[in-house]
Amino acid sequence: MHKDEAPDESGAVPMGLIRLAASEGQGRQAHAHLEASNNFPLCPTLKLLEVEDSNDDSETIAHRDHFVDMLLKYKIKFDGLDADEHRLEAHHAAQSLEGLSWALAITLHFGITGDIRERGDLSKSAKVFLLPPKRGSFISELNVIVQDNPFLALTAGAYAMNTVTPYINGLIKYTFNNALGEGGDFPTGAKRMLRKLKGDDLDTLITRIEPPLTRAHSVIGNTAETVTFKSQKNSIAILDEKTKSYLEAKPSGRFDTLDTNVTSFNLLTGNGRVFEPDERETVAFSLSNNLKSKSRSALIASMEHYDLGHRGTIRIVAERVETDATRLKKLIITSAEEIPTSDWTDELDPMRSRR
Repeated sequence: MHKDEAPDESGAVPMGLIRLAASEGQGRQAHAHLEASNNFPLCPTLKLLEVEDSNDDSETIAHRDHFVDMLLKYKIKFDGLDADEHRLEAHHAAQSLEGLSWALAITLHFGITGDIRERGDLSKSAKVFLLPPKRGSFISELNVIVQDNPFLALTAGAYAMNTVTPYINGLIKYTFNNALGEGGDFPTGAKRMLRKLKGDDLDTLITRIEPPLTRAHSVIGNTAETVTFKSQKNSIAILDEKTKSYLEAKPSGRFDTLDTNVTSFNLLTGNGRVFEPDERETVAFSLSNNLKSKSRSALIASMEHYDLGHRGTIRIVAERVETDATRLKKLIITSAEEIPTSDWTDELDPMRSRR
């Protein structure tokens, strides 16, 4: 730990401690690039310290008065094809890095502010920096600088490394893997924090990061076989041919008629999730441009009754969005209605009877 410098003649408190992650075993002077923000104005005095290695996922990198920045460190590892020769085709590599970093930025913006965006200015409370690739292998590093924010502190429970790090990593892992078709529940260590977030918002976020994650697959099959995104300790997401195929799934022209229930539905976006009996899990859905009248009302009623502990079962007709291997990605609903009384079982109302 280094002592803070004394205030300069202007009375401003200089920045005290700067620590940046080092590439394995490399000792070099840190070149810090910090930008002004409303929360963290640039200090007139900046003290550069020698880089220190750390095995932690995050560390304090700067303090000014009682304000503390955190540094979260990530790696992007390319394997297979040209990557095994320690090189990548520039165009594909640039597209992959842009897509992955933009998906990360959108996710961080939501995690820190609670706001979902896909374009425009993102919060200055989180910034993503790309470090030079390591020698001897094709591994790129991303450093994320996180600043305190009311939404972040409320959701994580406290602005501290042992709360912010598992929360951010858990959010990235959950949203990335669901967008990639790998599914999974909230990661252990982040469940309590992630449960504070609205399910509809998470579903919308997953939809928003699909386009940049699709671009992140540009190297796959062209100049690398896999891309692994990982924290300092754990793998967060793996991109490969399987996840690429999932993201590139297209409407199949095949329609299913399902008696099912709506588990979530966002009225603004028209996106939600329904239980798919054959898959034995919930799947995403969107609404067709040719949606039949009163279908929205049926979807809302199903969700509301399900939330009340009723079965909430309705009948939907939907087009399947599938991969080339016919793996289901989502449904595009063309109609939704209550099940006719002639189709009830044992005269039980499938919408309003208790589960």
